[in-house]
Amino acid sequence: MTENERQYHAALDNRRKRIMVNFVEATRELLQAEGVDGLSIRKIANEAGYNSATMYNYFRDLEHLTLFGSVCYLREYVLALANSIKPDMNALERFRTIYRCFNSFAFRYPDIFHNMFFGRYSDMLEDVLQTYYYELFPEELSGVPDSIRQMMVNGSMQKRDRVTIDEMVREGFIAAEKADALLDVIAALHQNFIYEAAIYSGSIDVKQHEVRFNQLFEYLLETAK
Repeated sequence: MTENERQYHAALDNRRKRIMVNFVEATRELLQAEGVDGLSIRKIANEAGYNSATMYNYFRDLEHLTLFGSVCYLREYVLALANSIKPDMNALERFRTIYRCFNSFAFRYPDIFHNMFFGRYSDMLEDVLQTYYYELFPEELSGVPDSIRQMMVNGSMQKRDRVTIDEMVREGFIAAEKADALLDVIAALHQNFIYEAAIYSGSIDVKQHEVRFNQLFEYLLETAK
């Protein structure tokens, strides 16, 4: 490849990133102002300064773009978790802290969190996070500790949970033969609670919803011993 060709391709890549950033920032602003239900391709395109057709050159559809725009909510959770996790915690204490911290955000913004972790493109979340942080907004990782950085680019809750559950097995908090079932049942329970929070958003008592989840969560931990 000649130098002119390299410069041409670099310019195309920079243009792609700039347009994607504009769309993601517009989506993020509209999400915060109007919520998931207030989003439309036309609104986002107008906010970003492009026509609606341009969006399809960079994102699959509105749901895919919404996933990118939702990442800022996940960042709040990860940074809050970093302040809650203490070095002397055992695996069980960490597991409880992870879920309580996560739910403090997920039950406040259930539409957004349900879409991220259980929506149509939830299996793409890890790829979306890596594109978001490594290509589009690398400055958001500045000063973030490596351990937290890894959480910020890991899109799978079950992969995260698996690490902690394996630690709980090693520390004797749960039985090895019950680890897989615990992982699956907690994931299903959590999905149901976020879905309920989304369905009854505006009328649900968020604090009571957290209490009810924690009661069932503790019951599952107890039965997995």
